[in-house]
Amino acid sequence: MRSAMTLAVLAALGVAVAGAGATAVVADALRESQLRLADETVQRRVSLIREVIETETGRYADALRLVAAAAGAADPLTGTAFARMVEPLRQRRLPGATSITFLVPATDAQLPAVQARWRTRGQPALRLRPEGHVDEHIFFVLAQEMAPGAVPVLGTDLTASAAPARAAAEARRSGQVAVSDAFHLLGDRDLPDDRRQLSFVLTAPVYGSAAGGGRGRPLAGWVMLGLRGQDFLGAVLSRIAQGADVHLRARQSDATSATVASLVTAGGKELHRSVRIPVAQQSWQLDVSIARTQVPGARGLAGTAVMIVGGTLSLLLTILVFTLGGGRARARARIKAATADLRAAETAARGQAELMSAILDSISDGVGVIDEHGTFLLHNPAATTMLGTGADTGEIAAWQRHYGLFTPDGTAPFPTEQLPLVRALAGEHVEQVPMMIRNDARPGGAVISVSARPLEAAGRAGAVAVFHDITDRARAEEELARTAARLRAAHDELTAQKAYLTQVLDAINVTVITCDADGVIVHANRVARSALPRDGRTLVIADATPLLAVAYPDGRPVPPEENPLTRALAGEDIDGMELIMTLPGGDRHILMAHARPLRDADGRIIGAVASSFTITALREREAELAAFAGIVAHDLKRPLATVRGFAELLHEELTDPAGPAGSRAPAAGADGSSGIVAGDHARHLERILAAVTGMSRLIDDLLAYATARDATLTLTSVDLKTLVQEAVAEHLAAAAADPNLPPPRVYVGPLPVVCADAPLTRQLINNLIGNAIKYTPPGQAAHVDVTAVPAEPGWARIEVADRGIGIPPGEHAAIFTGFHRAATGYTGTGLGLAICKRVVERHGGTITAHDNPGGGARFVFTLPAPDGPQPGE
Repeated sequence: MRSAMTLAVLAALGVAVAGAGATAVVADALRESQLRLADETVQRRVSLIREVIETETGRYADALRLVAAAAGAADPLTGTAFARMVEPLRQRRLPGATSITFLVPATDAQLPAVQARWRTRGQPALRLRPEGHVDEHIFFVLAQEMAPGAVPVLGTDLTASAAPARAAAEARRSGQVAVSDAFHLLGDRDLPDDRRQLSFVLTAPVYGSAAGGGRGRPLAGWVMLGLRGQDFLGAVLSRIAQGADVHLRARQSDATSATVASLVTAGGKELHRSVRIPVAQQSWQLDVSIARTQVPGARGLAGTAVMIVGGTLSLLLTILVFTLGGGRARARARIKAATADLRAAETAARGQAELMSAILDSISDGVGVIDEHGTFLLHNPAATTMLGTGADTGEIAAWQRHYGLFTPDGTAPFPTEQLPLVRALAGEHVEQVPMMIRNDARPGGAVISVSARPLEAAGRAGAVAVFHDITDRARAEEELARTAARLRAAHDELTAQKAYLTQVLDAINVTVITCDADGVIVHANRVARSALPRDGRTLVIADATPLLAVAYPDGRPVPPEENPLTRALAGEDIDGMELIMTLPGGDRHILMAHARPLRDADGRIIGAVASSFTITALREREAELAAFAGIVAHDLKRPLATVRGFAELLHEELTDPAGPAGSRAPAAGADGSSGIVAGDHARHLERILAAVTGMSRLIDDLLAYATARDATLTLTSVDLKTLVQEAVAEHLAAAAADPNLPPPRVYVGPLPVVCADAPLTRQLINNLIGNAIKYTPPGQAAHVDVTAVPAEPGWARIEVADRGIGIPPGEHAAIFTGFHRAATGYTGTGLGLAICKRVVERHGGTITAHDNPGGGARFVFTLPAPDGPQPGE
């Protein structure tokens, strides 16, 4: 019995020792496996977070490159064009984006020209404000808001802010997108600490369209995208962190570290990982902390459970052996309780796997994982959709044919050895390789960007790839390239047209000058350049006007504000402005100037153009002709008076039967021959008198024509009612002397008082009323109405209407030219209406001819009212 007991004890002890040893070995192996699995899980999550952040920052940098390329292709770049370029980015509502701006460099000497240039490109109120003493300033000239209240003030000098200025300098040096140090935006510095966050800017250089490519082209400026760090990455981190603490830190230029964005959850975190992330020219640090409870197997419960279960089993076996099989039911219950922790650990592991699967399923970028043989272990739904094929192939050599992988332009198969996953299997880190997928599911082709990394876990090699669909971006880039080509072609055509137009303007002997909206002279043709200073400086109208020594005909200098270009910039149309320019040698030239404002498609004035030509020789000839006409007219009146006097005397002697006193008329012969001869002589004398009368009338009209142009105006208040009544009385008296002429009927309505020269106005009224009475059909009484009609403020408008023969079609303007006669069969010199036109225009008014609805003609003229504009203004 004792021996049996001893054997039982020894057997029990053996079972206990063996069970404890086996349990310890199994628990250690399981715990090591779980820790390795936990480490791989944490590393995969960190890699996923890193890939997502890299993709997001790369997406923003790509968008900025597109805007920079479009800005460089635009010639010229205007505020409207810049707004169209960035509108797609605004519509996408990029998280964290505050504003997108365009900046240009300028030295102190270049400030006026740069400011004037951008004022004409859509920023008329731009004022550049340099700060500090630097070799070159950087100014904001265009801006579009992406977030409320975050747009910098245009004209601000960027060099006053160290972080963005260093980013601009790095972008210029490298020719690539550069990221700044983290800093606080001016608009955020007054916020409470809990709402204030660090920001940074992405900066891309913009190159002009000069010959050459790449960085060899001249720098035109920068495109800068402002980003609030927490807003930028907070949304991304909240989707993928899954309870982890994430901190993204940027190394500053002063060797310190700044936290750009972070996401912190409650509870302690025992597992920590740090990786570097390339962002433009910098390398940021990503710190991830995860609680053990969130990682399957990290707590080591399975090992503990094995130890407990193994110990328990060993104890039970010992008891069983010792007691020779006591209570089977109790043993099963204890085994079930002991394995409960194992099931819990398994459930947690499955939940963690499902969580990772849900994360991969929820992201929009495709993810694919392969083992060291090229067999796909994982494709998330986004990757399956992008690849367009349901089944995978494990043969690397068959990937190109199976998935339909081609070069980005779709013309050639993508080389297998250059595929990102193949290169990653070889240990290479591959960034954003573009390729086209074209297969039965995607016959139209889709362009994707692939990044790949090598993987090594549990002693096994593999690789992971992230796919990003850039089809829309690729098409946009192609369209942008086509647009850039069209713009270059249009630019070349415009350049050729400009050169042609410059040659045309230089070939004519007319001065042509153009200026921009700020009054800066931007072009002068050959004739104009010969008169302007040649020292190479930028001229504005205010500076050029005194240099040209331009004056009015009366000798008064023309001030800058009355220069034709200045008045055109104010919206005036200048026609026939007569000026006198004195050359350095003392020669005086009389110029006829014209000017017009230049407007853009929206009607805004963007500049002005003025032209002028010399009329010195014309004015000299006119003066000579006027002097000649005056001399001839005065010298002819005296002999004509003598001829008229003697002709009238002879006519009286021949027609008076008694003859002159103290003499006797010649006796008539039997056949009456002497009487016949006397009658013939009398008729000849009547013809002479008629010719003398016509010649005298022509001389009077010539004198009146010259006086209407050259006589000095003596302005007084003239009562038109009285003046018209006196003229009507004279014409009625003259008509009454002819018994064969029916008496004219003249109606004179209420007429105003005007500010005019009385003798010239009397000449105007006499001519119009005389014409209305004269140009009436034979045997018909003349009917004339003189009335006042409504006029603009400051002017009087008079209408003289008749029922005469009217004006032939097409002659309404020609009748006001000198010596023009529209009607035949009526006497006259053809100067009456020309004199009327000169009188009215000397007073600053207008005169026009119209058909009278009741038959005849209507003449309408304007004269200044006493409180209206004075002649010559």
